[in-house]
Amino acid sequence: MVGKLIKNELKAGLHSVANIYIAAAAAVAFMAISLAFEIAWLTAISLIAVIVVALGILIVTLISVVSNFNTTLFRDQGYLSFTLPVTSGQLLFAKALCSFFWILLSYLALIGIFGGIFYYATDQVGEENIAMVKILISTMAELPDTAAVIKVVIVLVTRVFLKITFLIAEIYFAITLSNVRPFQRQSFLPAIIIFAVLFGVLQTASAFLTAYVPLSMVISVEGIRFSTTAMAAGGMVLGVADVIFEFVITCLFFWGSAWLMNHKINLK
Repeated sequence: MVGKLIKNELKAGLHSVANIYIAAAAAVAFMAISLAFEIAWLTAISLIAVIVVALGILIVTLISVVSNFNTTLFRDQGYLSFTLPVTSGQLLFAKALCSFFWILLSYLALIGIFGGIFYYATDQVGEENIAMVKILISTMAELPDTAAVIKVVIVLVTRVFLKITFLIAEIYFAITLSNVRPFQRQSFLPAIIIFAVLFGVLQTASAFLTAYVPLSMVISVEGIRFSTTAMAAGGMVLGVADVIFEFVITCLFFWGSAWLMNHKINLK
């Protein structure tokens, strides 16, 4: 049943974001045509369109995530969702997994589009390209070996994945909490306020932990080790105090959302 739920969630997400991806593809196609035929005015217009649509991908995706979660669980569709033969935790898992997929895809699209724009911009100046190559070569020369590079990439990708999951958990908890009394009659405003307060407090806490808790991960040729000193030698150093904090808070948010759904939610 969870598999079918995930499948339906992906279809619903595709229906919500399909138009913005079509618009992005069209904008990129127009820009490619303008570059191929060297039409300056069309290149300028299509470049602006690509930038706007690229930002729109992320915005539309986030709106879709928020709208889907709120509508399918706490509005008229909520009666159907809560009668499915799945637990609240399974509902959250299916929705979070699909939200993660669409947000990650939007980030990749954004990076890809702006990466292409950056390449186009630097391609216009040959000297900049040469300078970039020199910087890249010098940076690669300082890395210990391929294994260490792979470890760094894996760690950084994991951190990005955790950041996305943390954002989803925060959004879900804010929406769920806003649907319990006495917030339920206040439309969507309580969810925005709750999210803003949580975001500010948690970002401050993460910054504090990063600055004052000297817990770090050192990635070197020998492997990955943890250090409790402010500075560590022998590899790339990445702070992990904020990562551990956000992981714990993410778990608490999902648990809190499931608990509220089971005990405190009154559907409209």
